[in-house]
Amino acid sequence: MAVNFIPNDPRAGADAPPMRSKAKRPNRPASRSDFTLSNASPEGNGAPGTPQFLFWQCREGALAALQAWEASAGVHTRWQGNRRKLPLLQDDGVDMNAFYDRASFSFFHRAVGATTFFSGASTDVVAHEVGHGLLDSIRPDLWDINFLEVGAFHEAFGDCIAILTALQDLETREKLLAVTTTLKKRNFVESTAEDLAEGIRQLIPTHNAATPRKAFNTLQYQLPQTLPTDGGPGKLINEVHSFGMVFTGCFWDLLVNIFAASGAATQDNLKISATKAGQILIAGAKAAAVSPRFLQSVGRAMVLADETLNGAANRDAIRNAFMAHNILLGTNAMISPSHALAGPKPKRGKLTAATRKDLMAHVGTTAGARVTTAAADVFGTPVVTVTQTREIGLGSVDQSLKGVVCKAHDPVMVGASGTRAAIVGPLPNTAGTDSEVLAFVKALVENGQVDAGNKTPTARRSVMARRGQETRPPSEHPTHKVKGSGAKKELVRVRFQCSCGCSCGGFQR
Repeated sequence: MAVNFIPNDPRAGADAPPMRSKAKRPNRPASRSDFTLSNASPEGNGAPGTPQFLFWQCREGALAALQAWEASAGVHTRWQGNRRKLPLLQDDGVDMNAFYDRASFSFFHRAVGATTFFSGASTDVVAHEVGHGLLDSIRPDLWDINFLEVGAFHEAFGDCIAILTALQDLETREKLLAVTTTLKKRNFVESTAEDLAEGIRQLIPTHNAATPRKAFNTLQYQLPQTLPTDGGPGKLINEVHSFGMVFTGCFWDLLVNIFAASGAATQDNLKISATKAGQILIAGAKAAAVSPRFLQSVGRAMVLADETLNGAANRDAIRNAFMAHNILLGTNAMISPSHALAGPKPKRGKLTAATRKDLMAHVGTTAGARVTTAAADVFGTPVVTVTQTREIGLGSVDQSLKGVVCKAHDPVMVGASGTRAAIVGPLPNTAGTDSEVLAFVKALVENGQVDAGNKTPTARRSVMARRGQETRPPSEHPTHKVKGSGAKKELVRVRFQCSCGCSCGGFQR
């Protein structure tokens, strides 16, 4: 039997492929990553809004996202934590939201007037959340990093996976080229999650997420803490979903540049170009060094990835894409020696005691900090990644966080300069790290993404109202939560969510 499927978003517009009746995608082999499905419905052409349609739409969208990944990166076998399956919850309750929390991919519904919005009915939204899980499977270390640019990249990566998922569909490519043969025009592929954005607009018209995110954009990079934490629909603000559009703009421009160099503007060349852009993105994401300027770090890693995978065929395409958004890559800086260290160059991923002591004198040690090392290969350059993880207090950020700490990471890479050990790439600055972390937490608080112990959204909403933040109500499913009690309370990430701080499950204007 056939099932109904919308290959993009329910509000993608007249240019996008309409709902189609199609054969269901085959089940995943036992050797590959997969989903545990809930509330299964029999096959059939269910109408939008029915449980039958939602079940199959969500399943098909999630499998399409995995297939898009595998077109660029090869077989995907395990989720974070070495798990083969994760639950796919196509309707997990009332909210205008969707999230990935390492335990599941969860989607919701919300009635606004006579319209009920289902986040699991959008291939864009489903692919975005699956994108979070895919990135977490190759870079689980990013989960705990308290830099806004790391969170912004996670959100951008989800949008990039949504775009790649759309472009694996033949009819989508054909209809996109009917709109623009250069991709240099607003269109239904670069615009994501239109239905969810419309629901947010109807609830809170002034909310930053009350318009779809756009990959075809001219947004210019600036330090995120120099931006406001609130702004009207689509404005660039100090918030991960919004700031992520800077990177998504780089990725879209990379796709444009690769496609322009591919020859004729055919759907075959568009598919090849998208697959290649995805290959470069995923390889770059795997290797990018953690730093406060993480978008630049990923861009640098993408250039190095292209050198290894494609003989640097797309070097200018990558650099020009990032330059268009005010991110200068200077790729060699990523693996160039910057500070000499005592001792010989690392052997078999190990540092000598003299090298380790000298390194920590450069980085600066903190009582109680934990230092970890891991051998890595940055596209042919062997290095040892050393990370000092320490705690910093958050009482200066907000009264609700007095006595609460969070993790700060000082990562550095050690390689070689001749026969000597040397720091390669930038040297972390602990004061600068603290400033970045505190600015990130402040933005989380101001966007309603911290549950500091006020158990209900209503209680947290009253706290924010006293601060004059009624237009940015606390999320029903905040990304961060204070855990622990007494003398040991820590702010930790609990999920990545789709909407940027909109408490649309119970909030009314």
